[in-house]
Amino acid sequence: MALFYFVRHGETEWNVEGRVCGRTDVLLSDAGRRQAWLLAQRLKPIPFDAFYSSPLRRALDTAHLIGEATGKQPLVDGRLAELNYGTWEGRTFEDIRQENPVTYYAWVADPGRVAPPQGESGEQLVERVAPFLADVALRHTHGNVLVVAHKTLCRLLACYILGVPLSEYRRRLAVENAALNIFQHSEEGWRLVTLNDTSHLSTPHADLIPPEEEF
Repeated sequence: MALFYFVRHGETEWNVEGRVCGRTDVLLSDAGRRQAWLLAQRLKPIPFDAFYSSPLRRALDTAHLIGEATGKQPLVDGRLAELNYGTWEGRTFEDIRQENPVTYYAWVADPGRVAPPQGESGEQLVERVAPFLADVALRHTHGNVLVVAHKTLCRLLACYILGVPLSEYRRRLAVENAALNIFQHSEEGWRLVTLNDTSHLSTPHADLIPPEEEF
């Protein structure tokens, strides 16, 4: 049996502003780096056998902070990049709704099959992430595997593992910044262990968090 720890990157300014962010390579905010540091402390005691990351900077910077704590450095895999939102990148959903309500509401109704203009559907994301999942499951049949990725990717992956329709991922699943999600793999297949665990972000030991300039 192997445990796969999928974590979402820390907060970005676009997250705070409510802007759609898929492939746009935005950086972590100061608050996001703090979240990533707290997540790293949560993961520090776990002996990881492998460590993978999305190539996008918000994920890589989160991964590097985790690497400093765990002593493992991430291998970058392009299949872990976030959903491509095409022409919607950098926009707010309210702006998108007002400018193109037909496409917007079609996507809201079925984000599994409908893609943003020049972007990716949920099904297309799963088509590229499922082979990654199969590869690492074959390579790591026991132990712990850490993956730093993104919100939509983690939600779609949970749906894929649980057999939930991909069209339901936005309505039924939440994955916050720096959240921990754990999937178990064994001969019986995949099962979800933990989803959207952010308990490490409310640590009572605030004095243990380094000041911003030390990040």
